[in-house]
Amino acid sequence: MRADNEMCIQRVRIVFTFFAKNPRQVKGNPFLTDNSQLNLWPASLRGFSQRLTKRLERIAAAMELLLTAHSDWVITGKNDRIIMETETWDFTEILNILEQQGFRAEEFAITVEYTRKWGVL
Repeated sequence: MRADNEMCIQRVRIVFTFFAKNPRQVKGNPFLTDNSQLNLWPASLRGFSQRLTKRLERIAAAMELLLTAHSDWVITGKNDRIIMETETWDFTEILNILEQQGFRAEEFAITVEYTRKWGVL
């Protein structure tokens, strides 16, 4: 979107999920597998803890990049994801920053919504 656009508000939403819906389809599998498949033995729980720690560290690193580059964010936590939203930064810049720092498109979901500033035609 053009920076001088006076007709639309762009709302960008980035979602970082803890678990992959289908981890076999994700290259390098940066996600945890579904915890319903978790084997409830001590060794299995320790492995799950390590995978959860790695995933949360990866999410925290992405969030730090975005918060350093832009300060106007609304951050919401849910049971299985973290959501970052802004209306004051173009999504192409967000994608460029994450890509330059080695984050793959599979590691987050980004949606963009446009709303007219002056109402409906």
